Amino acid sequence: MTPKNKLFIGILAFMLIVNILVIFDINQFYIRAILAFIFIITIPGLLIMLCLKIRNINFWEYLVYTVGLSVSFIMFAGLAVNWILPWLNITDKPLSLYPILICFDTILLVLWLIAQRRNEDNVHLLIFPFEEYQKEGRKKLKFFPKFPQLSWLDRIFIIIPIFFPFMAVIGAFLLNNHGTNIVTMIMLGAIAVYVFLVVIFRDKLNENVFPWALYWMGLALLLMYSMRSWYFMGSDVVSEYHFFDLAIKNSIWDITKYTQGYNVCLSVSILPAILNLFINLDSLLIFKLISPLIFSIILIIIYLFFKNFSNTFFSFLAGFFFMSQVDYMSVMPSVIRQEIALLFFGLMLLVLFSKEINPKIKNLLFVIFGFSMIVSHYSTSYIALALFLFTYILTLIYKLYENRKIKKEKLKLEQKSEFYLTGALVLILLIFGFLWYSQITNASSNIIDFTHNSLNNFNNLFREDMQMQGQSFLDQFRLEPAQKDANAMLQQELVSIQNKTNSVNTYPPEIFKDSSIKFIPLELTKSKFKMTETNKIYLVLGIIKKLGYIFIFIGLIFSLFLSKKKKDTEYFLLSLIGLIFFIFMVLITLIPLGSISYGTLRLYQQGLMVMSIFSIIGLEFSFKKLPKGIRIIIIVLFLVIYFLIFTGFFNQLIGNNIPFSNLNNFGHSYNIYFISNTEINSIQWLSNENITKKLYASRIYKSPFQTFGSLPYPDWNIFPQILRKNSYVYAGNSETVFKKAYTLIQGGSIPYNFPTEFLNDNKNKIYNNGGSEIFK
Repeated sequence: MTPKNKLFIGILAFMLIVNILVIFDINQFYIRAILAFIFIITIPGLLIMLCLKIRNINFWEYLVYTVGLSVSFIMFAGLAVNWILPWLNITDKPLSLYPILICFDTILLVLWLIAQRRNEDNVHLLIFPFEEYQKEGRKKLKFFPKFPQLSWLDRIFIIIPIFFPFMAVIGAFLLNNHGTNIVTMIMLGAIAVYVFLVVIFRDKLNENVFPWALYWMGLALLLMYSMRSWYFMGSDVVSEYHFFDLAIKNSIWDITKYTQGYNVCLSVSILPAILNLFINLDSLLIFKLISPLIFSIILIIIYLFFKNFSNTFFSFLAGFFFMSQVDYMSVMPSVIRQEIALLFFGLMLLVLFSKEINPKIKNLLFVIFGFSMIVSHYSTSYIALALFLFTYILTLIYKLYENRKIKKEKLKLEQKSEFYLTGALVLILLIFGFLWYSQITNASSNIIDFTHNSLNNFNNLFREDMQMQGQSFLDQFRLEPAQKDANAMLQQELVSIQNKTNSVNTYPPEIFKDSSIKFIPLELTKSKFKMTETNKIYLVLGIIKKLGYIFIFIGLIFSLFLSKKKKDTEYFLLSLIGLIFFIFMVLITLIPLGSISYGTLRLYQQGLMVMSIFSIIGLEFSFKKLPKGIRIIIIVLFLVIYFLIFTGFFNQLIGNNIPFSNLNNFGHSYNIYFISNTEINSIQWLSNENITKKLYASRIYKSPFQTFGSLPYPDWNIFPQILRKNSYVYAGNSETVFKKAYTLIQGGSIPYNFPTEFLNDNKNKIYNNGGSEIFK
């Protein structure tokens, strides 16, 4: 039997085994979950790669394309089944197990037949280093790749990072049970030491160690946050889960009934619904475990992308810089739709600059990944489409400049630059984006509202109240955060609400005259040092945080001049894209409401997929006069310290700072985003009451009320002065344990004293489970 036949028979056998496991629900020792996940996340993409005859690329690039195409297949094949089966009157529940299994098996068998016919030459098809492929010649190559020869040192560096995700999960579970954070702290310290040792032994390590290590470290940082709480940490992920749950319960994705922005994203509806059908785990784990397993591949993509422009070592450090951001660790795990969209955005960048793939196939992959990004997340797609459009326009201007030089004989025709980003590719993406967001769904209203509000308020650009809204990229450069009079803001909010609402059936003024609403200062971690000492330490750490942005800017400017000097078209295009991203961040910060609608730091995280390498280049350029060995040590020390700052490691050791929710069971972030068992139980109890009266609760329960209780959105201002007598008041973990309620003012969650005494004196407590209370 030839190696080719072994591969195709192996795929059929794997498909048969998975079908048996799924149909008969054989899941001892999680065998169904493991094998079904590996199957659905690799085999569809592998068959598509074989159909396209993509060869001569290394293992890691082949792997990321395979996974990306598999995820695309799940979404678009699932979408086709979701639309076609009801249209043919075959079933009104297309997203149930047997319709999906039968349709997917049929499509995969067709792809299997096409792939077999397309690869009858029986030459090297898969993961074999291109250099060795050329060296050994086609006839000497086997169908399957050779595993690299690993030294004992390589094996050590490959084994160690596998433990990091397990430590992250154990650390999260300990904290969920109100235990210590010591395991998580050890894990963060171990990652920092591991990276330092990788740099020390970089010349002795097999280059496969670098992408391998990035994946496991990145996965650990995601799990450190996603596994906090037995339910979810975050707000967006709760709403995303709601629409996934609707798709599962109704066995169909329906955009006509549920037109909210979350439901537009196939990444949190059809994709997890189909994964859930195959894997059959607790549905929460699809978001808490499976999504991080998939998204962590983005670090391999970033590593491979930057290898086109730099060496292996710098690409590894750029990947480490990308994962060292707060948004990667504490925002991405709670914004699943953006995770998947960024994954496809990274694949678009990687394939755009690929040198080994046929140009026509490269364009096809670029379009597939672009379409997948568009149906995954609207905001990420808006930014990406604008980026590609502006980049193409600038390349056109540059081509005109070159044509003028050619006419003046200052440049030879063969020296003319060739750009891979064509107008046809950009136009195809724009048309599909228009059709998806405007015609098929109604997501275009998001960007229309954003643009309308931003333009209407542009004249308020320098007004103080507008500048306080949202989280600004430019705020990172302030050594001392702007102080806000939170109490005045609360009183202003109270007066504004009283003027808008009817005072009928509220309590008389004499009852709540002693129940004033006051801002509660944020809790800080305990410090073992004097205040003056901690202030000096945090001043230094704050400067290091800001240097990260400065080094990116230095690297960008240096790279633009260097690429122009070397006449390196690809390097110039990368620098140009990075500069456009930097300008985007400044603009979206300056536009009022811009940083609220999307979040500048989320844009920054997307931009780092292009700009991370410039932070390393900026560091290298800044210390270029030092000897190479000392320069490398300084660079890695800076990156390790930078990593430990953003993970909260130093905050925890030093104290007297805002606690990180991945390391503590208290604090502003914990109160807002942590969902406890007692809260879920009380929400479900309240939903069974069939309430008809007005409901009051902190704004942090808006999403959990909808997702876990199908309750109406509450009024999130629990001010005694506006409470109705017969209304319900919900108190969750934050209000019951920490005596804090939260309201939303100018884009931020403001904590204030929960009126416990007032409620006890004037309302009946109808529910209490030790962590949540309900008053009526």
